[in-house]
Amino acid sequence: MFDLTRADPSLLHLVDEVVAELLARSSRLLPDEVLLVGAHCRDILQSAFGHDFLLRVTSDIDLGLAMANWAAYDELAMAFPSAGNTGIRFRVADVTADLLPFGPVEDPPGTVTPASRREPMSVWGFTEVFAAAPSLRLPSAGTIRMPTAAGYAALKLAAWLDRSTYGEYKDAADIGAVLYWYSKSLDIENRIYETSRGQELLVQEKLDNAAAAARALGNDIVTVIGTDRLAEIAGRWLTSPKHLLAYHMTVSNALDWPHSHDRRLALILALERGLALS
Repeated sequence: MFDLTRADPSLLHLVDEVVAELLARSSRLLPDEVLLVGAHCRDILQSAFGHDFLLRVTSDIDLGLAMANWAAYDELAMAFPSAGNTGIRFRVADVTADLLPFGPVEDPPGTVTPASRREPMSVWGFTEVFAAAPSLRLPSAGTIRMPTAAGYAALKLAAWLDRSTYGEYKDAADIGAVLYWYSKSLDIENRIYETSRGQELLVQEKLDNAAAAARALGNDIVTVIGTDRLAEIAGRWLTSPKHLLAYHMTVSNALDWPHSHDRRLALILALERGLALS
């Protein structure tokens, strides 16, 4: 069963330190304007779903910042030393942190151009995911926002579409993780068996529980991002290399995750049907 309060408290400490330092060095940022994304978001979701096996490891922190204007972001960009040459990666509390501005600073929607970066970058779906995000209470830095599993999956689908075009496939494993959570979730199982919509999905997927769960995930992603954002990824998704997604869609240390390429592809196609893209 999914419950953010069940997440291992140790997973919050590094996020807490980074957010506390950001708030201390900013005169404009509020905790509720911070959206946790990336690997630490994934690990907290994994723990909240009741799983404790390790996934792909990273020490970086990725934070979306709902910025009212560029002055608020520039204040942070000047407060911390840069890490690398991306223009959005900084050393915060001795941790490498990607600070991703979104919200009113997007122009056009889904795109931002920080002065520290000097070229456009995608923050597709951040505003919609943020609007649907529940609260995550940190030990000392206050309460920030945390994507739902479907919101996290939406961002990962967009990342897959962007990065797979130049041969980077790491997002496939994260998509697989969300499909795994849904396939093992008691909440999702109850939805499938105890609601008319869930029973409809189960019948449509020929009584295949995991496929019905994947299709439910697709439905939930649409609820989070809306039809306009969905239309923006529809054409790209249908022409994306789904065979490569299936191949790279491993879930590290999950012993009951399918090794069969055909089975993984079947789950991807069920997700696609849930997104109403097929």
